[in-house]
Amino acid sequence: MGGLVLFETEEQRSFRDTCARFAAREIAPLVDEAESTGVYPRILRKKAAEIGLLGLGVPEVFGGTESGLWERCIMIEECAKVCAGLCTGLLGLGQNLLPQLGTPAQIERYLKPLVDGDKASAFAMTEPNAGSDVLAMNGRAERTSTGWRIRANKLYITGAPCSDFMIVVVYTDRDARRNGVSIFLVDSDTPGVDIQKMDKLGHRSMETGNVFLDCEVPSDALLGEAGRGMDYVMSVLEEGRITHAARSLGVARAGYESALSYSGMRETFGVPIMQHQAIQMKLAQMLIELRSAHLHVYNAASRKDAEMPVLLDASMAKVVASEAAVSITDQAMRIFAGVGYINDAPVQRYFRDARLYPITEGTTEIQLRTIARTAVLQQEN
Repeated sequence: MGGLVLFETEEQRSFRDTCARFAAREIAPLVDEAESTGVYPRILRKKAAEIGLLGLGVPEVFGGTESGLWERCIMIEECAKVCAGLCTGLLGLGQNLLPQLGTPAQIERYLKPLVDGDKASAFAMTEPNAGSDVLAMNGRAERTSTGWRIRANKLYITGAPCSDFMIVVVYTDRDARRNGVSIFLVDSDTPGVDIQKMDKLGHRSMETGNVFLDCEVPSDALLGEAGRGMDYVMSVLEEGRITHAARSLGVARAGYESALSYSGMRETFGVPIMQHQAIQMKLAQMLIELRSAHLHVYNAASRKDAEMPVLLDASMAKVVASEAAVSITDQAMRIFAGVGYINDAPVQRYFRDARLYPITEGTTEIQLRTIARTAVLQQEN
């Protein structure tokens, strides 16, 4: 634990209350329509911006609040507990790269509107044959007399159909492999960009799409330096795993708390079902998994905020929280029994949403490989 104590300050507890109230007041009323139509309500980003939730972690000079990762995890956990899909639209996908790398013109055009809730972004890296193996991608950008020609097919891009711009990762020199990857800012309405919306099992309130690019972009669309894209991606990967784990934690909490409440109301054989030992065992195991996920998430966040090494902790948090979300929502479905299988019951949504978490932001298997390799390296040192 590195001497870090995992408890929240009074200010953080107050912020958690603010986030919980926001989720209940602004997110909850939008869930049913967004889930049924599959259309993300852009007004929600504007509402979140009004109380500063879109600027968490963004320097004040760019309109943000410069809060730590712990605070971002609080916001994500509380919002995902109400609806994970709608929460995802508040994350500013790829946003963290802009303060680090953006030119003044890029900051003005892209970052500030993100923080103000006037624009939405998507991070386009995954390709059909290049998921966890990023360097297997075929997408590339070639110099032209006026800028760059981008040709790429991107798959499973969260937020793409409702985005104003995308952060696109492609090769500018495929022969250079890791040292040939670059990042571009591409407006979603650029001629030659085709976004096809996908139908999904869960997270139905967050739009996801396949993105086909055969387009021209100006020279100033390049984010950072050409050839350093993998370094940039890796610089935000750890934080992305931790925030992903926070979202898993929110859904896990939703599953546990709904099952706990229902088991106190539902009666069989003349008593609430929580008085039956079989249900008690389920609830106990769910609580253990939930608490473990919580500790992993906030341990990783606190280490990141303290500028301590966090690769191992981020991967462990991602595995523990995502697998806990799957396990807890599965058990919640069992406790609800037939009631939970009806679409009117929110628990079925928690169950569907949770299935996403072990396979995104680096699969559980990829994280386990990272954990094993990192632990061995630490042991050797």
